[in-house]
Amino acid sequence: MHRKLKSLDNVELRDDEVVGPEIVGTIEYEKDGFHSFYGAIITTTQRVFVNIRREDGIESHPVEYSDISGISTENLLMVGNIIHIWIGNEIKISMKSVSDGKLDRFLSFLYKYRSRQLRLDSDASLNRTEKAG
Repeated sequence: MHRKLKSLDNVELRDDEVVGPEIVGTIEYEKDGFHSFYGAIITTTQRVFVNIRREDGIESHPVEYSDISGISTENLLMVGNIIHIWIGNEIKISMKSVSDGKLDRFLSFLYKYRSRQLRLDSDASLNRTEKAG
């Protein structure tokens, strides 16, 4: 089940979309009156997928980079690392108990490709400036 949780085999990826690193832990968000789920957050070059383990299998929820307004992390003594994904002015997805090494790699990938999608990276800005000039 753990391998399936980190997999996007049942998801149709876009033509130029590549799967990146994932993190696994306890995801907190509200669904059907429940608040905590064992799951994975998986990055791609274009989106983030939140995979939740359910009794009948794995449920996958795609989140477009353009929908994410912010990403924050915190480290609590008794809980460990926590990542928060903001949509609008609210934290919509939180994952706790994330290991340091995986989190650093995950965040580097996420920041890089989210910036590219939103055209916030310096290469994209340079290309727009060069084309405009």
